[in-house]
Amino acid sequence: MSEPFLPPLVRDLPADVVRARLPTPFPVGTVNCYLLVEPPVTVVDPGTLTRVSLERLRAMLAGAGCSLEDIEQVVVTHAHPDHFGAAAWVARRSGGIIVAGRAEVAALRGEQGGGLRSAMMAALGVPASLLKDVAAAWRATGVVEWADGVDIVPVDDGDLVHAGGRALRAHVTSGHAPGHLSLWCDQAKLLVSGDHLLARIVPLPGLEPSDTGTAHRNSLGEYLTSLPRFVALDPAVVLPGHGEAFTGVDVLARRLVAHHADRCAAVRSVVAELGNPTPFEVTQRLLWQADGSRLLRGVADVVGHLDLLAHDGDVVVEAKGSALRYRAAG
Repeated sequence: MSEPFLPPLVRDLPADVVRARLPTPFPVGTVNCYLLVEPPVTVVDPGTLTRVSLERLRAMLAGAGCSLEDIEQVVVTHAHPDHFGAAAWVARRSGGIIVAGRAEVAALRGEQGGGLRSAMMAALGVPASLLKDVAAAWRATGVVEWADGVDIVPVDDGDLVHAGGRALRAHVTSGHAPGHLSLWCDQAKLLVSGDHLLARIVPLPGLEPSDTGTAHRNSLGEYLTSLPRFVALDPAVVLPGHGEAFTGVDVLARRLVAHHADRCAAVRSVVAELGNPTPFEVTQRLLWQADGSRLLRGVADVVGHLDLLAHDGDVVVEAKGSALRYRAAG
């Protein structure tokens, strides 16, 4: 009998957890927002600051006999706009706090580190004009309220977070985001995974400036290194940021490792074909739909796999002027 390649889905959520699928203006579609109804009443990832999303958020609360004023805290798994756009809006109206991984706090406040990010993108060969166009389009969506002036409680790996009548262990793991926060209840074998683990979507590695002297973080390597700890937890139910709840993290981890190995082979083939490309040039060759936002997501994916290839000695990275270029080894 062949081994399953997709983790099994879980249809029934715990009785004290309510889920709403909130619409977003992004290609990923809806985002899962969870209400943990026992004190302290907690909302996890309240979605974007759009009318239809806020209406569905209010409807979820009303269906559970709650209102905005009952919310004591907002947990943000990571500072991507589809997850945190309405967090400050909810916190200001409820008087509650925001809880997030420490490395996400600056982004929640709108402190983006623009100079470092621009230098990193230039090193990867991304044209400045593309960055300006994508930034302008993103600002036009108006989906985020920044959390300046809101009480944010930063969480570190291993901390306890009390939410929904449970004591939850924080798993702060980089990869998709520098300070991505997952929450684990050992008694119920329940994991709130945000975007770190998704049943049917491969999380995109983050593209973040490094604080260790290199141009960018080795986000994909960090992500893959984190997987064994979640396999060891062996959750009975995983509540993800997108899609259905699931179990079988061991199956998912094997699928992710296989996916990234295949992706590495594809990226190395393009590097060998182009000779000495920048990551941006590799991305242009790999993508079928090369609009601006998709290109930038593709650059993150390509850079992650180039980092894995460089670590294994399959490609060599060279600085050519201000840009990084790669060539196949051997």
